[in-house]
Amino acid sequence: MKTFKHSGDMGDIIFSLPTIRALGGGVLYLDPNGGKDEPLVHGTDQGDTTKLSAASIESMTDLLIEQPYVQSVVAGPGTEAKVNLDKFRDFIKFNNLADSHLAAFGFGQDERDEAWLTCGKNFVKPRVIARSCRYQGNHAFWGHFTQITNMEECVFLGHPLEHQLFEHTFNVKVEYKPTKTLMDAAEIINAAEEVNCNQNVLHAITEGLKKKVINEVFRVYPAAVFKRDDATYV
Repeated sequence: MKTFKHSGDMGDIIFSLPTIRALGGGVLYLDPNGGKDEPLVHGTDQGDTTKLSAASIESMTDLLIEQPYVQSVVAGPGTEAKVNLDKFRDFIKFNNLADSHLAAFGFGQDERDEAWLTCGKNFVKPRVIARSCRYQGNHAFWGHFTQITNMEECVFLGHPLEHQLFEHTFNVKVEYKPTKTLMDAAEIINAAEEVNCNQNVLHAITEGLKKKVINEVFRVYPAAVFKRDDATYV
């Protein structure tokens, strides 16, 4: 059985899954120190609350082990793991991080064209909004979106501060649904008709499920663009 390690952010880990699947799957070690001692992780700011931690590992474990190619998830540095997924950092281009992971191990882009996530469904609203505080790049789109959209048909997923900022910035009210784990969020996304988001872990889940998405591109670092039907970038 293969053993894998990853020290990246939660979205990075979701985008590594097509590579894990292509390599046959196995045990996944996730570093609760966010790569502090991993040479491939350059310039890690341990004060950044978005970095991988024991709490974030716990929140995503259920979703990861739901995948048939992930036998188990272990919180630890993974120094004994045979496959170091942090190598994707040497293959980052202006594309998407799924392709970067695949290129690091010699696979083509077709490996990520098929859905790589599976989960149940929990219908809350037809539309999901997920806009993190990182990687924002198109304020005008959201201003227009909130003017033409029936916000009663939307639910906001993410951190409560992100929800508060969204309502304050665009002067709207939108239902907020707390989610304890990424599995909870994934099931709501999987049942929705459309996801409206920026570059964040919930977008990675949306892409993994191949759901209809309108994505706010972060033009300085567009690392989550997939050319497919039902994916629009603004």
